[in-house]
Amino acid sequence: MEKLHEVSGLRPALKLDVTADEVKLIVLDRNKEARGYRWRDGIIESAVTDVQYLGQTIFWPTDVALDNIQLIFDNAALLGTSSSGQTLQVVEYRPGQVLMSVTTTPESDTIFFDRDGSVFRSLNITSVTDIRDGIDAVTRGTSRVYSVGFNDRLGYWAELPVGDDTTERRARMGNRPTFVSQRTGTPPLEPFDPDLIDPAILAQTISSHDSGQGCAVEIDNRFNRVQPVVTYQCDGETFHSDLQGRDLTSQLR
Repeated sequence: MEKLHEVSGLRPALKLDVTADEVKLIVLDRNKEARGYRWRDGIIESAVTDVQYLGQTIFWPTDVALDNIQLIFDNAALLGTSSSGQTLQVVEYRPGQVLMSVTTTPESDTIFFDRDGSVFRSLNITSVTDIRDGIDAVTRGTSRVYSVGFNDRLGYWAELPVGDDTTERRARMGNRPTFVSQRTGTPPLEPFDPDLIDPAILAQTISSHDSGQGCAVEIDNRFNRVQPVVTYQCDGETFHSDLQGRDLTSQLR
């Protein structure tokens, strides 16, 4: 990779494709044009590309964890792709976020990795670690959210204010990276700091009420209290608690 990057002029990259046989690097030149370079059979040469620079996030290809590319391919095959025809792609997944993904030909499930080689695994909704990681995935970088929630069907999600009249929704489902969308308007809820949420308390409350059917959890200020209230739906039963786990169900009926 270092030699290919050197031949490209040590320019920042827009896209990187790696297969068992070749490496193709698309870089951004001084004129803001995309230029392609390919390594195959020990030979580096220019390559045709249809990639255009439209303001997407650039990255340094030498920062991508490709020291053990076979391990990444093996993990992807284990998690859902075929073990043949694999392509590792590094490119902007959403504004500001560059990720790795492994796809196959013929097409199978896409497996996503962070640039350090760690896989985006499916998160459950019962363990402290997964609840913590799920909430962090949808609230990272913000200190104000309207609501945070998770359930077995939708995974983890949060809604937060962006500007004066825009709401951003972040969702982390299955083994996919966080997806972000925005809409005009704001909900009638007072924002709160997601750092107030204790995953250990949520997990403990879930374990004491869940009989195996799973729980849906939503945290917001719909009851206009000093702090947000946690609403649980477990096995057809709805109940509420404060952020310290104290039951509020009888007070809020």
